[in-house]
Amino acid sequence: MDEDARYGHGDPAPNDDLARRHATRLTSLLGIAFALLFLTALALLTRTPSARSTDQELMAFYASGEQRWILISGLYVLPFAAVAFLWFIASLRQWVEVSTRQLDHLLATVQMLSGVGFITLAFAAAGATTIVASSVELANLPVDPTVARQFPLYSRTLLIIFGMRMAAIFVTTTAKLGHEAQLLPRWFLFGSYGVAAALFLVPTLSVWLVVVFPLWVLALSGIIWFHERSIAQEPTVSTSPH
Repeated sequence: MDEDARYGHGDPAPNDDLARRHATRLTSLLGIAFALLFLTALALLTRTPSARSTDQELMAFYASGEQRWILISGLYVLPFAAVAFLWFIASLRQWVEVSTRQLDHLLATVQMLSGVGFITLAFAAAGATTIVASSVELANLPVDPTVARQFPLYSRTLLIIFGMRMAAIFVTTTAKLGHEAQLLPRWFLFGSYGVAAALFLVPTLSVWLVVVFPLWVLALSGIIWFHERSIAQEPTVSTSPH
């Protein structure tokens, strides 16, 4: 018995190819679902008036009914995005495992924890953004202009300053795992390092920085989808004895 056979690293069986195709399709679809839902939630949350708005502009916004879009985003769209991302993290790990049968468990653990940290901060940011809209819509409370300025600013701080740092760690660990497993190209690895550096180091409260992360997930999902097509075109390995 050779060493590969002893440790289970021989040629993959046809059932392994089916598992790889399933994991590949699931991962790419979950990544696309997360990116689209997160971008939608982000677009709705940014309808909140800026911190430089006057008291009259703030009062007019929360009296116009526009705050309902913020509630829809924070209470429904973003939670669905979070669920999709949690499944995406688990599916990514499965994809690497069934594709290579070799996994850097330390790197995979850091990847999972950074992803969970990002989602936790995203939920907290959504809560901070929706708190004024919730008090108006659900509790019929008057709008305090100071609070209406501070909570959206607090939300941006959580999401952009802290959440994007967790996202940066997720980007680097995911790209490294995929490249070590020979599943992701070298150009994507170095491009991911650039994305992570921007997410981690750029000192801004602009929401445009947050858009970079779901766009990166879309790019990753596209690469994984084309990887599935290459699996489908591979000839089936014969397992009959010679």
